Amino acid sequence: MAADLLAAIERTADAAGRPLPPGWADGCDTDALPEGPPALEALRAALGWEAPQAIEGRPRPDAFPLLVHDAARGWLAARQWIGEQELALADGGTLEFAQGEQAFFRLDWPDPLGESDVTAFQIFSRAIARRSRALVLAGLATVFANILALAISLYAMQLYDRVIPLASFATLIVLTVGVAFALLLDLALRSLRGVLIEAEAQAIDREVSEFFFARAQAIRLDARPGGIGTMAAQIQGQEQIRQVMSASSLFVITDLPFAVLFIFVVLGIGGPLALVPLVSFPVAILMALLFARIIRQSAERAQVTGTRKNGMLVEMLDASETLKANLGGWHMLARWNRLVAEIHHYDYPVKRASAVSGALFSTMQQATYAAVLCFGAYLAATGAITTGALLACSIIVGRINGPLIAQLPGLIVQWGYARSSLKGLDSLLRYPVETTASRGGLRPGKLAGPMVLREVRFAYRGGPEVLAIEGLEIRPGEKVAVLGGVGAGKSTLLKLLAGLYSPASGTITLGGLDLSQIAEETLRRNVGYLSQSSRLVRGSLRDSLTMGLAGVSDDDLIAVAQATGLDALFAGGSRGLDSELQEGGAGLSGGQRALVALNRLIHAAPSVWLLDEPTAALDAASEKSVLDAVQARLGPDSILVMATHKFPLVERFDRVVVMARGNVIRSEPADEFLRKIREFSAAPPPPRSGGGGLVSTKINTGGGA
Repeated sequence: MAADLLAAIERTADAAGRPLPPGWADGCDTDALPEGPPALEALRAALGWEAPQAIEGRPRPDAFPLLVHDAARGWLAARQWIGEQELALADGGTLEFAQGEQAFFRLDWPDPLGESDVTAFQIFSRAIARRSRALVLAGLATVFANILALAISLYAMQLYDRVIPLASFATLIVLTVGVAFALLLDLALRSLRGVLIEAEAQAIDREVSEFFFARAQAIRLDARPGGIGTMAAQIQGQEQIRQVMSASSLFVITDLPFAVLFIFVVLGIGGPLALVPLVSFPVAILMALLFARIIRQSAERAQVTGTRKNGMLVEMLDASETLKANLGGWHMLARWNRLVAEIHHYDYPVKRASAVSGALFSTMQQATYAAVLCFGAYLAATGAITTGALLACSIIVGRINGPLIAQLPGLIVQWGYARSSLKGLDSLLRYPVETTASRGGLRPGKLAGPMVLREVRFAYRGGPEVLAIEGLEIRPGEKVAVLGGVGAGKSTLLKLLAGLYSPASGTITLGGLDLSQIAEETLRRNVGYLSQSSRLVRGSLRDSLTMGLAGVSDDDLIAVAQATGLDALFAGGSRGLDSELQEGGAGLSGGQRALVALNRLIHAAPSVWLLDEPTAALDAASEKSVLDAVQARLGPDSILVMATHKFPLVERFDRVVVMARGNVIRSEPADEFLRKIREFSAAPPPPRSGGGGLVSTKINTGGGA
């Protein structure tokens, strides 16, 4: 039944145009799910999704697609009505509607890419609002804890006014027992508040971090910022924002209003004595707002510079081999020291304002306490209040100026940094993402047909045009070699064909469908791309070979590894395919990393193969084995496009495309191209004419021989 439920949810997601990520149910123990509709609630709770909406009675036509539980057939995905009592299912079947025997549910799950016009503040606010129940409970716990805090002040007042003058020890015992109970209850409530806030903080962190991580992954490669470390630091700023927003929310909801309530309590107990906190509290709030304004600008600059510092640190670690080989350490150290000095320059005003505000608020606390004692002593001496009332009011005023006002300086500084982090995340959200990364997009079962480029232009963000192709068609079953010098545009062309880059103008179609309209998961399953530098992610060798794939057995992995020569990487080890790979494939040679990436692409077996210098790091024997394995996996309608500098490999292809300066300058059959190359090589060198022995570097790229 669990397998039926998972399959039905996936079909419902496909019908709704909202794909689920691979391994979306890995965090749930499906074997422990109950039978029937309760299984959906258990799965939902395990995955952290929103509660499904149960549809009462007959579903409306605009409510589909829906998840259905049928008493006889189990879990299904209903696409739409096709008759008065008949439903079309997402798997192509039909279902007779039976009132009372079927339960319909509308699902809602986190979709980080479902919204384009959203700010970071809205993301955090909604995440906190979804957990308002727990925050309300934490707020109520704070309310009762603050009320119980009054017990100490009232206890002191009763001791001075009744117990001491009358020597009433029985009253002392009763009051002490009551206060002890109040203190225990206060401890329990504050502990409960801490547990609730921590639990919800983790839930908020999961939701928000998933959103920004997915959003960062979906940024178009051609629009991605150059500083990866800086970008990582911007994403990391979400932790600071979450903490500040949670703390400030609780402060505004509970602590700040209670400061006002305590002033009224002082008014009830001490009468005119309430004038002291009535003046000091608004002054403290105004000072907090003033310091917030002073800190804001410097905090933003310090945060931005600190982000650059993190980016430089990542750059240094990533390029450590190059720096060591070229004596670049001193250069980087000088840049680092200048950046640290710049951080201190902007951070110093923040620290100074923070220190001054802390000292000022501390002095204000003491001055307020002294004013209460001074004015209260006068009132007590004139008989306006009792000595016990003075003591109680001093304790309550200390409560206002202590935990409540004392946290303002820290909150001001934290909020200053959080504002800067919010701006950084907002800038991240403004980067364009893949148009089909989430909802919408075409999802054909199979992509087949020619790849056609028409009037395609491409330029990197803010840069000049680097590629211009008027027209190029690659037919099904065709194998095309792309040749050209360094910077000719070969890699850019392959990334455009893979849909990793979006053209500035023009269209690229596959089987008549524009690549920009095809859902990303469908495009990635049918179009395989291998870059020049094969970068691996941390994990086991099996993880790298099967990433994004399903149903790949160890027999398949071993067979392809033996065919390509990758088996030498794990055959002699004790862990085999579970051998651990370091971040980026550190510890492996360039050729080994290329073999791992090629093996994964062979297992994927896409209909379009796009290879960018795949054998540049391989020896001749490994190159032959790999290309033989690739060709063995090609179907009759498969398309193979490979960029290469190796002329001997051209014999494996049907057509050659030659590029220069971002343009296709030649496209002809491979046999014809090789014939011209042989004729050119066999031709005698032209006779020298009075050129003083100079050698021409001009290359004839014309169409004739």
